[in-house]
Amino acid sequence: MASRAEEQSRIGSASLRRGDGFGAAPASAGFGRRANPIPSTTNGIAPLSVANDRAAPADDGIELSFAAEPSVAPRSSAADAIGVDNGLAQELIDWLRFELRRGREVRPEAVLCALGALAGYAAQQAIRETMVKTGKLTLDQAFAVIETRSGEVFFFGELLNAVIVASNGGSGPTLDLPGQASIWKIVSEGGFDAGAINLPDVGDIIKHCAATVGGDEFGVPRVADAHMPDILPREAVSRFWPAARRKLAGHEPMRWPLQLALAARTLIVSSKSVLRPDIAVQIVMEAAVPMSKIDPVSLPKE
Repeated sequence: MASRAEEQSRIGSASLRRGDGFGAAPASAGFGRRANPIPSTTNGIAPLSVANDRAAPADDGIELSFAAEPSVAPRSSAADAIGVDNGLAQELIDWLRFELRRGREVRPEAVLCALGALAGYAAQQAIRETMVKTGKLTLDQAFAVIETRSGEVFFFGELLNAVIVASNGGSGPTLDLPGQASIWKIVSEGGFDAGAINLPDVGDIIKHCAATVGGDEFGVPRVADAHMPDILPREAVSRFWPAARRKLAGHEPMRWPLQLALAARTLIVSSKSVLRPDIAVQIVMEAAVPMSKIDPVSLPKE
């Protein structure tokens, strides 16, 4: 049996280029899952050894950064690329503020966490809508499907990485992301526009997500107690995704996560006097990355 390193070398450049790969008809079983449980991961990188054998390598160990651009939100290249809908961005913020209101105060941390969680989950849903439901890819070709010993299912892969950090280094199918925008690019630009000098390492956030899949730390933002959101990412997706989906109905699916990221960016800038922008960006991304992996079956029925 070849070593893991040899296997990675062998399949890394052939991602999704198989006879049953790009352009193949969707599997008749639809959005199914792997029958046999797979060991949970404990290393800090996405677990190739536990991926479905027909899925793309779950290479989520990406370390990227984006330079600040001297622009004013929401006029940056990333915002322009997705066809800015400032009205919808503000509508999303106002809606979540109302839903999360406790007495007279709504902390920006809670709204940012909800926006990040929804943006991450929207990334997975966008891929399902544009690649899986259209028959361009089967579910196992669009994602690396992971099942832990507890029976939980999670979704990794290069296509998800592309929506999160605008990187598709493989040779498989690509997504039609407007202007190569991504959740991270839009949110990080907001952080710089709000005055941040240093931003969190998105590569570290991705690795932490992979290392905690199936554990108690999965999906819990790593921020100080003083800035811990009043709502955690999974609860935010469970409560708000159906309504968010309806509000995004006028946009193409690939714009769903980007529009939610734009709303988060707008709030990061407007809240800079009460919340440090680097912490704001951390909250958004610590919610977005893990929620892009969760199983839709685990959410409440609409």
